[in-house]
Amino acid sequence: MIRAFMAGLVGRAGGLDAAAALIGARLGADVSKGSISKRLSGQLDWPLVEILALEDAVGDPCVRRWLARSLPELAEGQSLLAAAAEAVREHGEAVSAVMDFAAGRGARAQAAKEVSEAVVAAKRLAALMEGAGE
Repeated sequence: MIRAFMAGLVGRAGGLDAAAALIGARLGADVSKGSISKRLSGQLDWPLVEILALEDAVGDPCVRRWLARSLPELAEGQSLLAAAAEAVREHGEAVSAVMDFAAGRGARAQAAKEVSEAVVAAKRLAALMEGAGE
């Protein structure tokens, strides 16, 4: 996966020569286009400092983002955000359906369905919060 991200970064940098020059300039060391080519083909591994240097030079921390998603605390935070967004959406739909019903423009069954879905979303969020780390 890292090789695929790096191939994209090398392409966005302008190719092997440009990527080698950018990495070398960031690190203050000579980096050959042959080494970059071997890393892209899988013959050599990418050193972390070169990954970070090229990400910074191109302005896209794609490898860092990908690696960060594997952190449990980050995954938990993403789950909480998704559950909170779902709860907000469902509650908005419930309020709208109840207001339509109260104004004579909606059906009781539809409003009840939306309220039920909002309750389920709130319970899902509450369950995630109970299991959330401090």
